[in-house]
Amino acid sequence: MILYDAVISGAGPAGCSAALSLSRKGYRVLLFDKARFPREKICGDGVTAASTELLEEMGVLELLRQRPGSLNAFTGATFVSPGGAVVRGRMAQNVGQQGCSYVIARTDLDECLVKRVKKYASITFLDNTEVTGLVMEGDRARCVRTSAGEFSGSVVIAADGAYSSIAKQLDLWNRDKNQQGFAMRAWFSGVEGLGDSIELCYDKAMLPGYGWIFPAGDQRANVGVFLLPRFTDQRSTKRLFEQFVSENAFAAAKLKRAVMEPGTLKSWPLPFGSFAGKRGQGNVLLAGDAGSFIDPITGEGIYYALKTGRYAAEAAAHALERNDETGALTRYEQLWRGEFSNRVYVPGYAFQPFMNNEWFVETFMRYTARKQHRADLLADVVAHNRKRRDLFKLLNPFY
Repeated sequence: MILYDAVISGAGPAGCSAALSLSRKGYRVLLFDKARFPREKICGDGVTAASTELLEEMGVLELLRQRPGSLNAFTGATFVSPGGAVVRGRMAQNVGQQGCSYVIARTDLDECLVKRVKKYASITFLDNTEVTGLVMEGDRARCVRTSAGEFSGSVVIAADGAYSSIAKQLDLWNRDKNQQGFAMRAWFSGVEGLGDSIELCYDKAMLPGYGWIFPAGDQRANVGVFLLPRFTDQRSTKRLFEQFVSENAFAAAKLKRAVMEPGTLKSWPLPFGSFAGKRGQGNVLLAGDAGSFIDPITGEGIYYALKTGRYAAEAAAHALERNDETGALTRYEQLWRGEFSNRVYVPGYAFQPFMNNEWFVETFMRYTARKQHRADLLADVVAHNRKRRDLFKLLNPFY
């Protein structure tokens, strides 16, 4: 059995980010995924400028530029209140980032991530390889059992999605419905009135969630709904999606002549970063959706997947340098909690009840719409160009 410095399950943004980071530090990595690539991945497909900065550093954005039609830039965000007030915010470009924001189909993004990984001799990549379980010695994973055999790693990184079999085996899986969101999306062709802004509609039927229309060029759009089971019955997701498409005034005007592309209506869970549990055990770390790192207000996951993959790699390297495999978890918890816990996840979860109040959302949106700099601030917070705490400026009547 070959001993790797790290064994990583899942070749999405989190897993590939971790693999590339470790490889660049000189470590031997095994990366595998249960799917055969290229493969479809369900997502809203919005990639903010903060994420494109990371993708640029990884060498992935250059590969995407070589694929015509894969990068669909957006420079603004439009927010629609329950009563129909429209806030049109412009996102600052190149504010500490090396690119702008894009709508990128996950099939293209993940294929380019894997293509980049394959360029590194120190990374062994296996697709069509599924985890069947960890072989444990106390709190430590001695090896990973897969459909292709057993593999041993000093550190194991689980980046295998919201239904992570590794997280479930270790009883680290986020099963708290109050700490989860749920989304449904489909691709539409023939969408009218698309511009260079993503559009988020806060329909009163789905507060504190929203419906979205993300433009992808050639009159195509990723259209979906983000719901919070804490406030909205998850079983009503399809009904609310259909209601958003046909009855929401803003969305229906754009979609009245559009056609849903066959086979694209899909749903998936969104485990929130405000979940209290640890993101690992022993020498096993959880990254991306497997570790419950979704933004509890926006439902975004790609940025946090890329970052937690990088943090997992940094923590693994820290432990390997000190010959202390189990020390990886302590370092990992320090990194991600220091960056996200009190700045994004905890306040985001606390803000959900306010966004569930129709009067508050309507008043907030109408106030923000009155001045362009307010609308721009809101758009920039969504794009990670501004800190989440800057939203409190919008509660100041003199701003």
